[in-house]
Amino acid sequence: MKKILAVGRGLALIVFLTAFLFTGCGQSAEPKPEVKAPTLHEAAVKMVDSMSLEEKVGQMLLIGIDGQEIDAEALSMLRDYHIGGVILFDRNMNNKYQVTGLNANLQRLNQEYNKLPLYLGVDQEGGMVARMKDELTVAPAAAQIAAQGTPEEARRWAYQTASELKTIGFNVNFAPVLDIDIPYSRSYGQDAATVSKFTEAACRGYEQAGMIYSLKHFPGMGKSEVDPHTEQYRITASKEVLLREDAVPFKNISQNFNNQDFMVMVGHLIYTGLDTLPASVSPRVINDFLRGELGFRGIVITDDMEMGALTSMYGFREMGVAAVQAGADILLVCHNYEHQRQVYQGVLEAVKTNKLSAATIDAAAVRIVENKMRKLLDAGKQQELLQALHKEAQ
Repeated sequence: MKKILAVGRGLALIVFLTAFLFTGCGQSAEPKPEVKAPTLHEAAVKMVDSMSLEEKVGQMLLIGIDGQEIDAEALSMLRDYHIGGVILFDRNMNNKYQVTGLNANLQRLNQEYNKLPLYLGVDQEGGMVARMKDELTVAPAAAQIAAQGTPEEARRWAYQTASELKTIGFNVNFAPVLDIDIPYSRSYGQDAATVSKFTEAACRGYEQAGMIYSLKHFPGMGKSEVDPHTEQYRITASKEVLLREDAVPFKNISQNFNNQDFMVMVGHLIYTGLDTLPASVSPRVINDFLRGELGFRGIVITDDMEMGALTSMYGFREMGVAAVQAGADILLVCHNYEHQRQVYQGVLEAVKTNKLSAATIDAAAVRIVENKMRKLLDAGKQQELLQALHKEAQ
């Protein structure tokens, strides 16, 4: 019996010593959990967490600038307001060489003050709505493409337009138009099925060229009888009619394309079947209808907030706040620096006084930051970013 007890004690001692040696002097033997490399979405959340409120609100502003060079006010918007993007018009554009230099300088200066590249956008629909017509290859108007060609023509023209714009530094084109039967031949057709078919092809072209595009003008301006640049108008179609007609092309693209590849631009007209407010400042239009019923998960941008349809009802400090509350991510202010500053300051002040929640700003900033990571950083830059975050987490 004594021998058996002695053997037992010896075995127990061996087991104890083995455990002691292999677990680091008695520490737990459980291995450290492996830290997974972050996804781009997680990277976006982490970056937004590191940004100041001023930087986040700045990313939600996309502006126009004066002239063909970067003046002191444009530089201030980059440096002091951390703007997320710039849209160029003919006033900014002389020839391809000059535009390429302007876009490159905007990105270079932006790099000094902001963490991610700028959106650099333009309205290059084709037909009447096109910039620098003497220097660029301008597509026929949408109505002409639809009348004389096939959807493949719409794809080909979108691809060519996007490819050419990219060579001179643009990364966003505010096209195609999804409105049904609007003036100046800007629409691909007079019915939802035709517009859906041709705009789907155009979106494929932009996608193939790697250009961010913007569907406009949600929820559809085809039933308007006025120009929203100058005045407000009430479209009285019921929600059921809008779902059956005007919203169909938007629903088609939203549900069949990667929502990270494009934005949806919301117009300023009032749709009484949905709300009594202009669409761009209506939670029922953006949060409930576009995001809720149609399922869109990408970036929502307003049409130019200096249009008469909106300025006839709101001051600049109020309109940005109302649009963000409604679900807009990017506020487009195309012309006046003072108007741009007022929109920015209105949103900033609203967060500081709890009229706007910090969570709302964060959600918009994450959508923008993730989109920029995906679309404006090449694969190498994406990998560098993810590796840096992974190393930091370990």
